Amino acid sequence: MARTKNRGYQQTLTPTYTARLWKMGGYIRLSREDLQKINRGLDDSNSVKNQRDILNDFHFNHAEEFESYTEYVDDGHTGTDTERESFQRLLGDVMSGKINCVVVKDLSRFARNYSDAGSLIDNLFVQMGVRFISLAEGVDSYLNPDSVNSIIVPITNVMNDQYCYQTSKKIRQVFDYKRRNGQYIGSFAPYSYIKDPKDKHQLIVDPEAAEIVKKIYELCLQGMAKLQIVMYLNDHGIPSPTAYRKLKGLPYSPAISDAPMWGNKIITDILRNPIYTGDLVQGRRRVKSYKVHQIEAVPEDEWVRVPDTHEAIITHET
Repeated sequence: MARTKNRGYQQTLTPTYTARLWKMGGYIRLSREDLQKINRGLDDSNSVKNQRDILNDFHFNHAEEFESYTEYVDDGHTGTDTERESFQRLLGDVMSGKINCVVVKDLSRFARNYSDAGSLIDNLFVQMGVRFISLAEGVDSYLNPDSVNSIIVPITNVMNDQYCYQTSKKIRQVFDYKRRNGQYIGSFAPYSYIKDPKDKHQLIVDPEAAEIVKKIYELCLQGMAKLQIVMYLNDHGIPSPTAYRKLKGLPYSPAISDAPMWGNKIITDILRNPIYTGDLVQGRRRVKSYKVHQIEAVPEDEWVRVPDTHEAIITHET
């Protein structure tokens, strides 16, 4: 076999199909953007229900071709992310032979990343004799092998990839504008603040939690070490930021929902956070790219700092 590249399946082969009764895997994906459009009543053509109805109708009208049908649904995932849970389960079932025919409503449901879509459709599926069908584009690698290599597939994939790039670029531009105009864009308000009900990009003081922040700074100025402050707060039964948010019914991050007690890192973050002086510092982390969804640290000289955006809890001198 010729040498391969790009995940081990970057070569063009002629598929060898042994199946005549296919084991169909129907893949459904609803992106966050699709969900927002549906919620606003703008467009439900890509809803899970609509995709499911189309795939079920196809399966019903071609029942004689299939011996089984398995559904895979990723709800609220971007098409550039190949780590989607159901997408990975689909690929695993392809590798194990549980399914040998993948059907999607259209190519953008499968992937908006050109390189991933091309590698999977043109090579992995071809090598394994897996039939691929995209209903909207009329692609069927078994009944019409040329349809996979026709111009419609690479052009559609490039368009999907470009669409994702442009969408990501626009979102970054909007976020950057909001940061530079002193608008808070975090998912959750920092401890001792809440989002203004009238303007979610504005922070207002939570008086009860603000007293705890003041106490932490007071203890620090008295010469207490961070560990001593932690012990003081826990010994006095003062709820940690996560426990406090739960107690008050405020939004909190599930990633830190298992931190019911005060810890050294929490104290360090509070003492280092300029937000308590009324200044907003944002853009300290970012996603690497619209294709690579890993979070990376941003150099400090690139952070966006806007002074006096909200009420301070402590002074700069403190």
